[in-house]
Amino acid sequence: MITIRTGTPQDVPHEKELWKKCFGDPSTYIDVFYQKVCDPEQVLVVDEDGEINSMAAMLPGTIHLPDGEDVPVGYVYALATNPYVQGKGHARQLLAYGDKYLQERGMKAMVLVPASPSLHRFFEAIGMEECFATRKVEILTSALTGDTGGGTMTPITPKEYNEIRERYLKDTFHVRYTDQMIQFQQIGSHLAGGDLYKLEFGDTVGCAAIEYVQKRRLLMKELLLPQERMLQAVEVVSQELDAIRYHVRTPAFWDGINGSYVQPFGMITWYDPALKAKYRRKEGYLGLAFD
Repeated sequence: MITIRTGTPQDVPHEKELWKKCFGDPSTYIDVFYQKVCDPEQVLVVDEDGEINSMAAMLPGTIHLPDGEDVPVGYVYALATNPYVQGKGHARQLLAYGDKYLQERGMKAMVLVPASPSLHRFFEAIGMEECFATRKVEILTSALTGDTGGGTMTPITPKEYNEIRERYLKDTFHVRYTDQMIQFQQIGSHLAGGDLYKLEFGDTVGCAAIEYVQKRRLLMKELLLPQERMLQAVEVVSQELDAIRYHVRTPAFWDGINGSYVQPFGMITWYDPALKAKYRRKEGYLGLAFD
């Protein structure tokens, strides 16, 4: 018998096991998520004859609109299904249950980031729409010139990072994160050899969330700086964090580094008809995604 329900404290060990099986994240990272970010009842599960075969955390989030309004949304994270039962429709059923769960709690939309580009079509098939994009570019070490523009980088706290982030994204359509969520990103960055950084070029101050995705490949998951300083920021980072390739993500609605391109990133299901009509297919910014 299949039951879809909210999780309990007794489910947590089984959820952690499923998470690790599906995503391969370190146990420390998963433990921190449950300790600092998510309560047991914020996880929905598919219980199949007493076994947790699918799960998804429904985290409270906020979309900031250009007119200054903050809209409460549910942010879906760690959507996972046991590989042995994939194809049985568990994810579809779980997200349908999640729609009701979030609407009952006053949320205006469901937001998620597909775990891979191929999954965008799956989520479109169940009614979700592309909404968030990111601008990406890959820079080889051999293309760097050493011109740092006199910039510096310094590790900062989640609160400091969030303050800089919101200054740059003010009056734009973007997902806002709590300091607690930014702290979760910092822990993930630490585990992957990076951190949250402040980048300074005289009076110009920006920020970047950085981690290694492979031994010599570094990802700037979010770089927030004026366009004319972005490439110099990569130069600054290269002086401190060695890599062969530097992958950089910036907001899609900004001009980026030469050679950058826009790629779909996050998806949405609107529950509010007025918001859906106004912001359908809007190119918003989600940023970190904790991917």
